[in-house]
Amino acid sequence: MENDEEYQFGIYYESRLIGSISLFQVMRSYLQSAFIGYFLDKEFNGRGFTTQAVRLLVDHAFDHLHLHRIEAGVMPHNVGSIRVLEKSGFHKEGLAIKNVKINGKWEDHLVLAIINPMD
Repeated sequence: MENDEEYQFGIYYESRLIGSISLFQVMRSYLQSAFIGYFLDKEFNGRGFTTQAVRLLVDHAFDHLHLHRIEAGVMPHNVGSIRVLEKSGFHKEGLAIKNVKINGKWEDHLVLAIINPMD
């Protein structure tokens, strides 16, 4: 946070840490953008915690950090995560082929993004 490069937050339920969410690779100058990532304990899936966290972080990124664009990459079979992003206002932009190496294998990722509506 001090270097305006990454912002990490916990997702809490009844004072219990159940997940995390972050903005990372914050790029300033001509881009004014960042990537979003999150994780939630599977015990709490499907209860709206991640959607609420994404919406709060997007609002913070646009209103206080003055970012123009936030991007997310999701494996195409991760329907729950895609749904979270779409409910939060993200739109699908395309497929990044062999974009991220996971467990020794290059995996495709669906690219979703949201643009600051004030820009």
